[in-house]
Amino acid sequence: MSRARDRRRQRASAVEAARLVLGGLHLVRAGAAPRTAVFYRVLGVRQLAQAALLLRARSGDAHTLGAAVDATHAVTMLPLMLVGGQWRRVATSQFWIATALAVAEVTLVGTGRKR
Repeated sequence: MSRARDRRRQRASAVEAARLVLGGLHLVRAGAAPRTAVFYRVLGVRQLAQAALLLRARSGDAHTLGAAVDATHAVTMLPLMLVGGQWRRVATSQFWIATALAVAEVTLVGTGRKR
């Protein structure tokens, strides 16, 4: 296995480890925030499942798909940011987290093979 591939796998593991921690934090947050509990539970389970699938897949294509999922999540937070109050805070933080994860997937791990 090449050094570049080893480094890419280490970076992928770091990104997914951060995603696992984030998923766990979302689940903990669900218990502390009754009005947004379902939102945080669903998001926490999604983050944990996505991390597990990406760690298992270990391919650039899978990480590109993971980045697309994160980018989609960021875009879906935009209308929620207009609601105001508690949901605005939740949506704003989720927008930045999802954007950061999408960027990390692409820049640190890379995309699928070039043809």
